Amino acid sequence: MHPLLSALLKGILEGLTEFLPISSTGHLVLVRDLLPLTTDPADADRVNNLFDIVVQLPAVLAIVVLYRQRLWQAAQRVRSDAGAQRFWAGLFVAFLPIAIIGLALGEHIEALLADEQFSCRVIAGALIVGGLILILVDRKSEAEPIRRAEDAPLSRALGIGLCQCLALIPGTSRSASTIIGGRFLGLSREAAAEYSFFLAIPVLGCAWGYKLVKDFEQIHWQTDGPLLLAGSIAAFVTALLVVDLFIRFLQKHTLGAFGWYRIALGVLVLVLTSW
Repeated sequence: MHPLLSALLKGILEGLTEFLPISSTGHLVLVRDLLPLTTDPADADRVNNLFDIVVQLPAVLAIVVLYRQRLWQAAQRVRSDAGAQRFWAGLFVAFLPIAIIGLALGEHIEALLADEQFSCRVIAGALIVGGLILILVDRKSEAEPIRRAEDAPLSRALGIGLCQCLALIPGTSRSASTIIGGRFLGLSREAAAEYSFFLAIPVLGCAWGYKLVKDFEQIHWQTDGPLLLAGSIAAFVTALLVVDLFIRFLQKHTLGAFGWYRIALGVLVLVLTSW
C-alpha cells in the first residue's frame, strides 16, 4: 500500500478512536504492519512514533471547533465567575499528574512499543481489563450526577487526572481512563465524556508540542510532510463527525458497547499473536 494512502487511513482511524473509550494508540499500533508509512523498515519506528503523536493535535482542534462557544464563554468569565475559574483550574490540576509521569516514563513507553509482540500483548491485556472496568463502572448510578463538565469540583478533577495516568499503559485509552474516572467520581456519561474532550486540549496539545520540539531535527519534511498533512486532515474531519455522534449516542445508550468491543478486540489480538 502506498504510504500516503496508509497515512490517510490511519488519520481516519485516529479521528475515529481518539475520543471513544477504545484506545487510539492501541489501534494505530495494531495496524502498523497493515498500513506502513514507509518502505524503509529501519525508519519505520521513527515515522510511526512521529505520526501517532502529530495527528492527535488536529483531532483536538476538532474539539475546539465543536465546543468553541462554551470554551469562549468560560474564558470570558474567568476573571469574575467562580464556576469558570473552577473549570480552568480543574483542567490544570487534572493535567499535572500525566504531565509529570509522562515526562518521566515517555521514553520507556516508546521502547516498549518498539517490541511488536510484547506491545501487542500489553495492548490486548489493557483492552480487555479496561473493557471490563468500563462495563462495571458504567453501571454505577448516581442520584444527582454532575451533568456539566464545567461543574466538576477540583477534588474530582484531580481524581480524573490521576485516573488518566493509566492511559500511559498502551491500549488503556486516555478517553476510557478519564471517562471511567469521571463516572466513578459522580459525573454523568455526557459530562464524563465532555470532560475527557476538554482535558485532551492541554494533554495532547503539550504532547504534540513536546514531540515536535524533541524530534524536530529528525523530521524528513520532504517525505514526512505529506504523510503528516494527509493524516492530520483526515483525523480532523473524522473527529468532527465522531465526537458529535458519540455525545448523541451517550444520551440514549450506555458505555457497555465500547466495553464489549474492547474485550472482543483484545481477545482477537491475543489469539492472533499466539499463532
